[in-house]
Parts: sequence; structure tokens; C-alpha cells
Amino acid sequence: MSLFSTLGVGASGLNVASVGLGVAGDNIANIGTTGYKHTRATFADFLPQNVFGLSGVGQLGTGAATNYLSTQFAQGSINSSDSSLDMAIGGNGFFVVNDGNQSSYTRNGEFYMDDNGFITTASGLNLQGYNAVNGAVSGAIGDLQIDETTIPPAVTTTVVADATLSAETVPGVDLAAIDMYGTGTGTNTLTEAGDAADFTMGTTIYDTLGVAHDVTVLFERSGTSDWIWRAVTDATQVYDTTNTAFSTTADSGFEIANGTVSFDTDGNISAFTQTNTSTTTPWTFQGAAAQDVAFDFGMDSTGVATDGAVTMVGDESSVQALSQDGRSAGILSSLAVSDDGTITGSYTNGEDLVVGQVALATFTAESGLIRAGGTLFTASSAAGAPAVGAAGTGTRGTISGSALEGSNANLEDEFVNMITAQRMYQANAKVITAADESLQTLMAIQ
Repeated sequence: MSLFSTLGVGASGLNVASVGLGVAGDNIANIGTTGYKHTRATFADFLPQNVFGLSGVGQLGTGAATNYLSTQFAQGSINSSDSSLDMAIGGNGFFVVNDGNQSSYTRNGEFYMDDNGFITTASGLNLQGYNAVNGAVSGAIGDLQIDETTIPPAVTTTVVADATLSAETVPGVDLAAIDMYGTGTGTNTLTEAGDAADFTMGTTIYDTLGVAHDVTVLFERSGTSDWIWRAVTDATQVYDTTNTAFSTTADSGFEIANGTVSFDTDGNISAFTQTNTSTTTPWTFQGAAAQDVAFDFGMDSTGVATDGAVTMVGDESSVQALSQDGRSAGILSSLAVSDDGTITGSYTNGEDLVVGQVALATFTAESGLIRAGGTLFTASSAAGAPAVGAAGTGTRGTISGSALEGSNANLEDEFVNMITAQRMYQANAKVITAADESLQTLMAIQ
């Protein structure tokens, strides 16, 4: 090898060391970049040249070059966040974002909602996923858009009760004698009706406008195995066919339904009846359409078992659960992301509704993805076609809501790599200096 070749070897070493320094510097610069995946540089020697010596042909290296710069997709740390739309992937997969023409892939889960309800990156790329209609997720992948419109009200049609009526109650006739509007002339007040009952339970129902109304169900034991029940509400909120309130006096009551319930010797419901007041006295809540409410105690009037669970046992009367299927109108107040990427909206009326689901993409060979800047990657033939689906399915990881994945670059390792590259640079510079001095000596020969 000539001295000029030695200069070339030293120069190749400088180039390799420069790349190493650049890679370490890039990784260190992105220590705080959300979802950043660090790069590793590998190097290889140049094709050696044959050198003829006394013992035969030998090979002498001619320098080094960068072999491959590979992105390392190891998991970064997952840290909590204050934003409900921040997401972190635990395991395999990438978020899919689209600019309207091309999809890109990222582990950076910092997302925002624009003024049209689209979930986007800071640069305006739309997150891809499955949109939902009325809480049902569609099967088509597209720009994920959250419907921020108000949830419409729903009228109450059924009240389901899970309650215990005490078998130690003495039968009476006090509640049966109470006179309420709807089925009578309204002689008694709601307070008097409650005092006459052996047991009461209250709930809220909603009319067709989504307005809430309190309803109290009154029970009285009328026989060994029989009870009567009456459902009453505020008579000042109930109107007749002339749009006139049944009463303007506070504490007056209107009976919307009544019936009987019977139990067998084990305390289980054996018979149930219900009579709606509307069959004889038409009524509505103010401005709303007429409605009847079915009271479900565990059996319908034909003897078929239903969802309720009212029993009679030797214990104090109590309510375990009371539910109804109506609601008021609701405004979206918050979002939450579950581990399968489902986005659930919470509304001011207490309702929770699925509003979409985030999709994740996996690749056969992640190392074939092409860095595109902004923590984005683009697909390539080397990476294979993206397999897009819901989180937690196939080989896809899960999603943590209100969390972000940190950079997987390790500062300690990068400092070691930087020092190594620096020393490489200094050593190769010495090779060039030595070759240069040798050339000067050669040139000085006279």
C-alpha cells in the first residue's frame, strides 16, 4: 500500500467516525421526542487488496465505510399525560395518519381534535380508525371524526326494579284509601301518600322532550302474599287534553299507574298486574307527547319472567337497584381511550357512548420503513404491506389512553457511542498526519 492509499484509509476512517458522531448526536437530540426510535449505525471494511509477501499472498484492508443505518423499534417508556387524546402503544404497531393522499405511520400518539371533530396530529394529519354511529363502530377505516353534536333525549318507557319487600309487614288499607289526581279528585298530597305506604322507592323518568320528572312507587301489603302498588308524580307537571295542569298546588300528586304484585311461598314473584291511568284519563307532561311507563318487577301480566327482581323475604324492605331507559339531551364533556383503541364519550346527561376506534398497522419487516421526519415513517417494499386492524388483535399491541411513549434512545449508550466515535476520529486523523509526515520526508530526499 502506498502512502497515498494510507491517506485514503485514514479519510475513510474519518468519514465513518463522522457518521457515528452524527447518529449519536441525532439520537441525543431526540431524547425528548415523543415516540422517537433511535438509529444504530453499523460499519464494514472495504474490499481488501492482495499483497505479495515472502510467504505468499496476503490481504491488506483499504479502509471502512458505513454499512447500514437501521432504526431500532424497541419499546419506549410509557408516561402518563393530562390529555385524553394522547395515546401510547404497548407492543407492536403504528398509528396510521393520512394527509388526504398518502398514509404515514408513527408511534407518536400526540393527537388533537380540530374544529370539525377530526382527530389530527399537530401537523394536521388525520388519524385513521373506525367511526361510530349511535355507539356502533363501523367496519370501514377512514379519517377518525368525533361527532360533537348533542345526544338527543330518549323517553322513558320502562322502569326496572330490584327490591325487597318485607314479609314481616302487617297488611293494611291506608294506601288503598289515598285519593290522587288521575284516578281520583286529588284529595291527598304526595306526603300523605308516602306516609300511608308501607314502602316507597323513587326514580327519575324523562318525557319525550328529555325533561326529568320524579316518580315514586308506593307499596302496601294487602294480604298474606299480595301487595298493591301505585306510581305517582307531581300533579303540577301533568297536563290534561286542554293543556291545563291537573293541579297548581305544591305537593299534589298524580297517579300514572297502579297494580298488584303477588309472591309464592319462597318469596318469588308469582303474579303481576298494571293499569295505566291513560286508559281512562289521558295525560301528558307539559309540551311533551303522551307516554306510558311499564314497571318491571320481574314478571309481566301474562306470567312471563322479565328483568326485574322484586321479592318478599323476612328482612327490611329495601331497594337494590332501580333503572330506567330514558335520558335528557347530553353534550359531549370528555373522552377516554381503552386498550383496544375504543374511544368512549361521556356526556353531560350521564350517558357514555362509543364514538370511534383507533386502528393500528403492523409490518412484516419494520426495519424496512423509511423515516419521513416528524416521527413519521412511510411504507416500502422492504417493509411489506401494512396490516391494519384494531389494537389487541393479531400481533398488534394495546393502546394506553392519556399516555405517551417516550423516546427509546438511551442517553448513557449514546454518550459512549459519541466518545467512541470521537476517539475514532482522532485516531484516524493521526493516521492521516503520519502519512502526511512520511510524504514530507519522502519529498525532502535530495
